[in-house]
This record gives sequence, C-alpha cells and structure tokens, in this order.
Amino acid sequence: MAQTKAAAKAPTRTIHTRHLGETRYRDLNVYYDKGGMNYWDYSQKPKGIYFASELYQRSSTSAGVIRTWSTGQKGDGYLLVTELENYSAKALRLVQERVRAHADLLHDILDGRCGTLADLKAILAGTTTSVAVSSQEAA
Repeated sequence: MAQTKAAAKAPTRTIHTRHLGETRYRDLNVYYDKGGMNYWDYSQKPKGIYFASELYQRSSTSAGVIRTWSTGQKGDGYLLVTELENYSAKALRLVQERVRAHADLLHDILDGRCGTLADLKAILAGTTTSVAVSSQEAA
C-alpha cells in the first residue's frame, strides 16, 4: 500500500521540453514504472526508473492545444535506467536531477549531434557528465 501512495505522489514525469522548430517538440521524461506486460511485444517490462523521449507536434485550436504523436521516430523511445524491487523516491529524484542538469546534452545526443546511446545511458546512470566529440563533429 505504501508503494502505491508513494508512486501517486511522484512529481510530473516531464523534466524538460525543447522546441525543435515550427510545431515540433521533444519532452524528456523520467518516471517510475511498476512493470508488467509490454504491450508492443508482450515481453515483461521490469519495475524501475525509466527515461523516455517523446517527439510530438503541438497545435493550438479553438478547443485548446492538441498533441500528435508518431511512432518510430529517431530519438523517440524509452529505456530502463535503474531496475528496482520497490519504489524509491530518492532513486527517481537522482535521475530527474541528472536529466535537468544535462538536458541540452541529452537533446543533442537524441538529435544525433554528438554522443551515442552508451553515452546517454552513462549520463542517466551518473557515471559520466560529458561525451567525447570526434574530430569530424568538431569541424
């Protein structure tokens, strides 16, 4: 029961939003997931802290703001950062702080401007705070 209450009190999952041009945006999200079936491939999704990047188009209408998502876009998806047996507010907060501190770098990695998926995972895990830039990227 305590796990459910703690998870319900978790702050918003969107940590940072970047405007990518015209009506395109990317949200960087961090959240706890209690696990279960993955409805895309029917595998078991483990409990833990996840990082997600959501690409969408946002448009305003007389009824309000509409968000439109498409699947399979480069830089869109989620990954497990920390597997947990039970909810941990501290673990969630630590990953959220890393995303806030390195949001611009994470967006650049997701855009393909620098770094790799391994660099993204290392930043989220807290084992590095920067990525090496190749001589081709620096030019």
